[in-house]
Amino acid sequence: MAHRTDASALDDGPVGLDGRARPSSPRARIVKGLRQSIPLSSLERRIIFFNMIGLAVLVAGITYLTNNKRSLIDLYVEALRKQGEIIAIGIAETAATDFRGQPTYDPIKSSLTLARLGQPTGVRIRLYDRGLRLTADTSSLSATGIPIESRPLGPPPGKTSQSILGSAIETFLSRVDAFVEPDYETYIEVPTAGISQDEEVLRAAQGQIAHAVRKNSEGEIIVSLAMPVTRLKAILGVLQLSTAGGEIDAVADQERAAVLQIFVLAAMASILVSVLLAQIIAQPIRELARAALGSSGTQSRVLGPDRPAIPDMTARMDEIGDLSGALIRMTNALSHRIDAIESFAADVAHEIKNPLTSLRSAVETMEYARTPEQQRRLLDVIESDVKRLDRLVTDISNASRLDAELVRERMETVSLTALVHTLVDMFEAQAAERNVSIRAILSEQPVTVLGLESRLAQVITNVIANAMSFSPDHSQIIVRLRREPDGPVRVSVEDEGPGIPPENLTSIFERFYTERPDGEAFGTHSGLGLSISRQIIEAHGGRIWAENVFEDRDQRKGARFVIELPA
Repeated sequence: MAHRTDASALDDGPVGLDGRARPSSPRARIVKGLRQSIPLSSLERRIIFFNMIGLAVLVAGITYLTNNKRSLIDLYVEALRKQGEIIAIGIAETAATDFRGQPTYDPIKSSLTLARLGQPTGVRIRLYDRGLRLTADTSSLSATGIPIESRPLGPPPGKTSQSILGSAIETFLSRVDAFVEPDYETYIEVPTAGISQDEEVLRAAQGQIAHAVRKNSEGEIIVSLAMPVTRLKAILGVLQLSTAGGEIDAVADQERAAVLQIFVLAAMASILVSVLLAQIIAQPIRELARAALGSSGTQSRVLGPDRPAIPDMTARMDEIGDLSGALIRMTNALSHRIDAIESFAADVAHEIKNPLTSLRSAVETMEYARTPEQQRRLLDVIESDVKRLDRLVTDISNASRLDAELVRERMETVSLTALVHTLVDMFEAQAAERNVSIRAILSEQPVTVLGLESRLAQVITNVIANAMSFSPDHSQIIVRLRREPDGPVRVSVEDEGPGIPPENLTSIFERFYTERPDGEAFGTHSGLGLSISRQIIEAHGGRIWAENVFEDRDQRKGARFVIELPA
């Protein structure tokens, strides 16, 4: 039964070990439902969320500053002080004097002066005598009239003078005020000819200037300031100035409402820009993901010729372009890797098939062997083929694990001088048995490289063993180590054998290529040694090649293998 591998299968919930979908949790179902109900991608939601955080912090700061009415109250107190000082001077100048020349309080003249000076200010001003009895109030324009507080009628029922947004903002601001504002005292109206008990008035009667903040029955802030009316250092009365109910609230609410309206407009613009930005970012990523998902679907060959091509967006000159280029390079590298694996598998099958065929023939012929000599020869063939298969499997296993080991292991500083000297000493006894001499010509200065010592030793060992196989009796193998001036490090192994045919100088590094000297038994080498050596050297950032040593233009004297590594 086929299994789904499309993108929709990724949202079906968790999958058990048996491949069946398990029921998702209630929380997962709720989250999935919310995601499906919001017509935005995850990236769009995140961009909008973080943009909203920035706007919310900005508006919260501005709202806090405008909501803190203390600064606004301080401004009103200062304004009331300036106005009160002017009016107090005017009232003091109208005061009469008694028979002793002392100033006396005249309520009638003071009321007239208060009416002239106080009405243009738009502030409610009340005047008290020395007994703190209310004698004048600008709200009544009469010393004996009753103060009447007038308010405009609200809109008729069913109608509104504000928009829905304005009403919502007003409701929000009222809730914010109720939460952050302190508990002010309740404002109590002083009746005409009544005695004031306001704290600021009592302090002003003692010669101080004081103010107080209260709230009326409507919850509106009223700021009152009281100061003494003095002449010749004598306190004639007390002047009290008060703001109208709701005046300070209206100014603060107007500022905050403007900020919140700007926030709403900015939020709408931010959401629109966020969606557009997310589309610019998410759409190409979706295309790349769709192409990558199509490349890893149910196809038997993932990187076949009919695979979806990765969109080329490298012209964008941004991170998405870099991602597109990286995916293209990764896909091409994976394609080449799969081709190499298939080629390697085909070569392995071909190389294993030969000894298996020989082994099968020997086994099938065994029943026809009549003499012990014939049976012994067939057993020798079987033993040789089994050894050859064992050698092939071992070398193939080592070659297949090489890439992973080269990537996983950490490179360290390796002394090539000591390594080459040790390997040459190790081969001296084996060379003596073959009537071959081996010597090393090393640089005077120690030579070090960054690499894997065991793998570099494997390469040099393969090359020396290969040179020894082709070296005739009484010949010499020379191993040289030198560092080029301001250049790479080179290790060369030179023999005096027959050399390498020019057409085979590159093919000898291919897998399973074997060309052995005369007299050596067939199948004693797998043909992977030089191929593995090239793979190791290239993983170290170097290169390896072979060349012939010529006595003259037409006669080859021997072969030379050169290993070049970055210093």
